[in-house]
Amino acid sequence: MASVKKFVQSSVVNQLRHILREVQNPGNEDIDPTRISENYTLSPNRGVHPYSYYLERKGQLYCYGRADVKTLAGWICTAPVDLPETLHNEFFKETYTFLENRYGKANTVLAVVHSDESGQPHLHYNFIPAVIDSKRGGEKICANDVLNRAELRDFHHAWEKHLRNAGINANVLNGATANGNRTVAQLKQERDYNRQYTRGVNF
Repeated sequence: MASVKKFVQSSVVNQLRHILREVQNPGNEDIDPTRISENYTLSPNRGVHPYSYYLERKGQLYCYGRADVKTLAGWICTAPVDLPETLHNEFFKETYTFLENRYGKANTVLAVVHSDESGQPHLHYNFIPAVIDSKRGGEKICANDVLNRAELRDFHHAWEKHLRNAGINANVLNGATANGNRTVAQLKQERDYNRQYTRGVNF
């Protein structure tokens, strides 16, 4: 399944550093430092830090000058539990292709697969939510237009269709996604609850 989050510019650098594991003392206790080498990047190597590219691409787009404008969005796409591990690399490769085609290669800032956390491997895909600017010409940043209700409702259906067309029988449509997307915190909370429940912990 997948979840999405939006970020204001003041949060972008820390978000990218977290994904790249550049934070020396991360607050995420799920990270296993001995497995960081298992992570890998799918986004293009543009020869600059992703934050530098983010600033460069943002400078090409119209953006309202308010501090609360969401200038970056990030999907986290998790490998289904029943997907064989031998298909994980192909699953993430095709998921990245789906996302890049959907939001634009130029808008893609960073895409990294994390295998160093407890639970299933997952892809972080961060992009600048850009749309055509019908008033001024060119493009503008507008997360609400890109990640509108229709997009959130149809995302999992389109993702699964892409995977099946690529020959990957991955079930990303399930009861959890049928009711819309949830935050990463909600997904982790449910995961931790399920772990404790299956261990026989009573609440």
